[in-house]
Amino acid sequence: MNLAQQFLVELRDLGDGGGWIFWVIIALAFGIAFALLSLWNALHFPGATVLSSREWRQLLLRPSRSTDIFRRLCANLSSSNDPGSRLQEMSQHLFAAPERRFPFAFVMIGAAPLLGLLGTVSGMFTTFGGMATTSANAPIDVISDGIAEALITTETGLVVAIPTLIVCTLLKSRFDGLVMRFQRLQSQLLQQIATSDT
Repeated sequence: MNLAQQFLVELRDLGDGGGWIFWVIIALAFGIAFALLSLWNALHFPGATVLSSREWRQLLLRPSRSTDIFRRLCANLSSSNDPGSRLQEMSQHLFAAPERRFPFAFVMIGAAPLLGLLGTVSGMFTTFGGMATTSANAPIDVISDGIAEALITTETGLVVAIPTLIVCTLLKSRFDGLVMRFQRLQSQLLQQIATSDT
């Protein structure tokens, strides 16, 4: 049995033990992964205007090596009637999409351990139901199934939430850094335009 087949067998076993809540958490994990990839892509400025996305990244991350790009951007802004509003428009193109997506990603990540907790409660109901039964069937099977469901869903919710929370926090930190660099660049550009006009 190769590694992929073994993984699928393990996943099926976990799904059988964790119940429907396990599969909801797995589906949520795919949604979180898509949201994080979308944020990563948005931080590469696909909606960049005036400059290419690569030039914007270079200008913000390595301003000392981007004097030619800075001059071209300054010339573009100098030809505008209102450079301040033009810079605000550029900021919207660069940062509006990730700014809208971060809260949604954090909500989805926060839902994973809560779904795990829901699985814990569901598993405990099954466990207590097995303890209360008076049938001839062995209640130990029902009890162990309930405990397995509680543990599997709790663990899955935490395994999904913890690493994705770390990744999303790192992306948010990078986003905040880029916004601060843009604000610094904005003041430098406006100062340069003001001195060149006088």
